[in-house]
Amino acid sequence: MQMLHTLNLFTHVGFGTLALGIGLITLFYQNQPKHHIRYGRYFLYCLSIVVGTAAIGIVFFRSNPFLLMLTLLGGYVGYSGYRAVQLRERKRTLPDSLLTIGVLVAGGLYARSMQLAGGNWSPTVVYSTLSALGLVGGYDLLKYVWLHERLKTWWLYEHIYKMLSAYSAILSAFAGTVLPNYKPYSQILPSVLCVSAIIYFIWQRARNR
Repeated sequence: MQMLHTLNLFTHVGFGTLALGIGLITLFYQNQPKHHIRYGRYFLYCLSIVVGTAAIGIVFFRSNPFLLMLTLLGGYVGYSGYRAVQLRERKRTLPDSLLTIGVLVAGGLYARSMQLAGGNWSPTVVYSTLSALGLVGGYDLLKYVWLHERLKTWWLYEHIYKMLSAYSAILSAFAGTVLPNYKPYSQILPSVLCVSAIIYFIWQRARNR
């Protein structure tokens, strides 16, 4: 079992590090659609492996609860960001919305269980991550049931926000693991940097349009 845990951990760390590099390359090619799409797919492949190995670690090896929050956030916003650019101005499907509800419920239940159990975890980091998940999931549900026609032209902004949020989740997990003595700041600072990047890129696209 220990060997499987070690293999899963090395796979998780390796593809997480690879995703960080590929994510930067994807941003570099933002104005070259062919390359941007290619490296964006590579980033999603790496993200899928990172989320999958994190889920295995949580289920079988009882990993850090903060990693579950990042797994839910990174996995969901990555998927939703992909769907935003895939659907563009078309409406999300019912399975998409059911997945959103499932992820939100899972995050809420796990945060509640951590609160009841106590232990060594940072409420500030966990709840801020859960709030980010709730913000994206709530927006997706609201758009599906009510405001699709008003918000359908925002698909590019959604894509930017969600994919950079997925990158932020991986970066926060990486920084929190590599710099454990500086928690929670080593987990919060990457989020601040990525939020700044989100604001900049959305502003840039809005100005160009």
